[in-house]
Amino acid sequence: MTAPLLRVEDLRVGFAVPGGTVRAVHGVSFAVDAGEIVGLVGESGSGKSVTLRAITRLLRRTATVSGRAQWRGRNLLALPERALRAVRGREIAMVFQEPMAALNPVLTVGEQIEESLAAHGRLDRRARRARALELLGLVGIASGAQRLRSYPHEFSGGMRQRAMIAIALAAQPMLLLADEPTTALDVTIQDQILKLLTRLSAELGMAMVLVTHDLGVVAETCARVCVMYAGRVVEAGPVGAVFARPRHAYTAALLRSMPQGGAARQPLVPIPGQPPRLDQAIPGCPFAPRCGFVEARCWTEAPPFLQVAPAQWAACWASERVAAC
Repeated sequence: MTAPLLRVEDLRVGFAVPGGTVRAVHGVSFAVDAGEIVGLVGESGSGKSVTLRAITRLLRRTATVSGRAQWRGRNLLALPERALRAVRGREIAMVFQEPMAALNPVLTVGEQIEESLAAHGRLDRRARRARALELLGLVGIASGAQRLRSYPHEFSGGMRQRAMIAIALAAQPMLLLADEPTTALDVTIQDQILKLLTRLSAELGMAMVLVTHDLGVVAETCARVCVMYAGRVVEAGPVGAVFARPRHAYTAALLRSMPQGGAARQPLVPIPGQPPRLDQAIPGCPFAPRCGFVEARCWTEAPPFLQVAPAQWAACWASERVAAC
């Protein structure tokens, strides 16, 4: 068996705040194989975006990061800054959550694509422009010569997201980290962006980590999924197996809270309560206060992350009862 393209081990991220530390990511581990699409799902604040930014060391200096992010034999978290810059953008690229905030409003889209090409390649000016035109065509933006001269505010939300993808693909990365690339887009544009990403992954042999809170997006796009809660991965496995028979109470609750097909006007089943505060110690399972399967030890003993089925892992004391429901 070949080694994973990226292996994250016991990743922990903390932010110092008055009176303590916010443990935004707590012992996260997962792997991504070459050409594979892995989904990270969970409620807002579960640590998905912080995980991606920690891997590429794009967090503020106030963050404390530990663990390992093994990339082609090197730990990204321990690389000197100069060596990391040779990886970031060239071998690992990122599509950020909000393209209007990520794109520079005073530079044209063409200038921003060519800037990435200049930073990670040796093309002359004419070759960079030709490559920028090619990238716009690759992501489905018509009239490329005209659009290269446009500013981000002249693009629609879907086109800005496509421009962000074009910038990320400029150096032909081996891994794309996509942080909620369909947020705030209408469903038609969402579908177009998802199909674009899956097509590019297949055509370019590019692996991808897709962060989203939409389980339908994961079901349509990803091969494997990691479910995150309170900064932890609480369940992981093949998408079909996890969604068909979840082994963690939180995964089951997420699936129940989604609109289901079938009879009209069926009430949704929301998850009661609120996620825990991450600036306070959690002695047991972080989902215990909201869990319908809670038992006595859930309050005092953190469940270990164990294999509960072939290729399926979960950290839940009640995994067998959850699977039986």
